[in-house]
Amino acid sequence: MLKISDVVKVIEDFAPLDLQMEYDNCGLLYGDLDWVLKGVLVTLDTTPEVIKEAIKCGANMIIEHHPSIFNAIKKIDLSYPKHKAITMAIKNDIAIYSAHTTVDFTKGGLNDYVMQLLGCSTYELAFGNACDMRVGKLPSKASLGELVDIVSKKFDDSNVTYVGNKEQIIETIAVINGGGGSHEETILEAKKAGADVFISGDFKYNVLRLAKDINYPIISLGHYTCELPFIKLITNILQNKNIYNVHGATSCMNPLNQE
Repeated sequence: MLKISDVVKVIEDFAPLDLQMEYDNCGLLYGDLDWVLKGVLVTLDTTPEVIKEAIKCGANMIIEHHPSIFNAIKKIDLSYPKHKAITMAIKNDIAIYSAHTTVDFTKGGLNDYVMQLLGCSTYELAFGNACDMRVGKLPSKASLGELVDIVSKKFDDSNVTYVGNKEQIIETIAVINGGGGSHEETILEAKKAGADVFISGDFKYNVLRLAKDINYPIISLGHYTCELPFIKLITNILQNKNIYNVHGATSCMNPLNQE
C-alpha cells in the first residue's frame, strides 16, 4: 500500500530539495508522510477550485509547481483564495507538495522539457543570474518570425510577443522556463553563450529596452503557458514509477485571457 512518502521519494529522487533557490519553499508544505495514498493531482497552482477537483477525483495529495506557502503566513484570511485553499486542504486531509525550482533546474526537468518541446535534442547548461539557462540548436534554422509561430503553437499561446527583426535567422536558442525575463544580466549571458535568441516570460520593461537597444532578439510567452508542461512532466514521472491514480488538474486556468 503506497503512502505519501512514496510519492515524495519519487519526486525528490528526480528533483532533490538541495537544488532549490534560496528564496524558494519546495517540499511537503502540508500533510503526513505516513498517510495512505489515495490519488495525486498535479497542478501549477493550488486554488480552491483545485482542492475541489482533488476531492472529486479522490486525490489526497496535490503536487504543485508554485508554492502555496511562499512567505511567512502571519494570519489566515479566508477571503484570500490561497489561504482558503490551504484551509480546505487541511480540512480534507489533502497533502500539498511544492516542486518549484527543484524541477526547473534538475536534469530532465522543466527547462530540459521545454527545450525538447522546441525540438532541441542536444543542449547544454549556461549558468544564469537567477537560474540555469539551457542553450541548444534548433533542428533546423528558422527566421525569428517563424520561431515565434512555432513557440505559439507548441505552447498553445496566442499572445507571444518578440523583440527583433522577424527576418533574422535563428539557429541557437537560450531558454529559461517561466519568469526568466527579470534581469538584464540574463540577456547578456544568453548572448555571451552564443544564443541567437532568448526565450522566456515575465520580461520587465528595462530588459525589453536593453534587448531592443543592443539588437538582441527575445521571444516572450506567458508564464502559465511556458510552465504548463510541468503537469505532463510530473504525471509521466509518477506513472513510470508505478504511482497510479495520477491526474492533471484542469481547473487551474490561465489568469490571462487567450484570444
